[in-house]
Amino acid sequence: MPSTSNRLEIYNMALGFIGTRTIGSPNEHTPEAIQCELYWDRARRSALRDFPYRFAVRRMLLPEKEMPAVYDAEWEHCYGLPDSVLKVVRVHDGHRRGLNKVPYAIQRGDEGELLLTDVEQAMVDAVVDVEDITQWDDAFVSAMARKLACLICVPLCKGEGKLNGLTQLYQAAIPVAEGADASESYDRKPDDAWLQARGGW
Repeated sequence: MPSTSNRLEIYNMALGFIGTRTIGSPNEHTPEAIQCELYWDRARRSALRDFPYRFAVRRMLLPEKEMPAVYDAEWEHCYGLPDSVLKVVRVHDGHRRGLNKVPYAIQRGDEGELLLTDVEQAMVDAVVDVEDITQWDDAFVSAMARKLACLICVPLCKGEGKLNGLTQLYQAAIPVAEGADASESYDRKPDDAWLQARGGW
C-alpha cells in the first residue's frame, strides 16, 4: 500500500533520529533544511540500491548492442541498460523455466552501462529510481528517513559521534522490509513437477 508521507515529514523523521530541531518547510534557509535538501536524492538512490523494494522493481526487455571486442571471448550477448536502472536484481529470458538467476556482468561503455550475459533476448528485473513519494511504501519511507539521517548527521552534528548508531538503525530497517516484501509473493521452483508436466507456464 502506498505511503501517505510527504517530503517534509521524512525530513523531520530524519532530523528526529539525529536529535536536532525539526523544520516547518523544506524550503527553510536553515542548516537542517539545507542538508536534507542537499542529500535527498543521494539518500533515495542509495536506499533503493540496498534492497529491491517491490514498488521500485521493473521488468525490462533490453536492447541488444554490439559486443565490445574486449569482451567477445567471455560473453555471447551485450545489452544496453537504461539510465533509470539503479541495480539489476536478476537476468533471464522471460520464460518460467529460465527465471533462475544467470551469470552476467555490468561494464561501463562509451555510451553508458552495458550488461553482458549469455542469455538471448535478455530481460532484467531491475530496481529503478522512483522519485514520486506517493509510490513509496511505508517500509521504504522508514528506511529512507534513516538513510537520510545517516548522511546528514555528520555535517549537522559536526562529527561522526552519532553515525554508528544511525547506521545500525538504518540496517535494522532492511530485514523488516525484506520480511514484508517476501510475504507478498511466492515463486514456483523451476523443477516443480506440476510445472514440468505442462511444459512451462
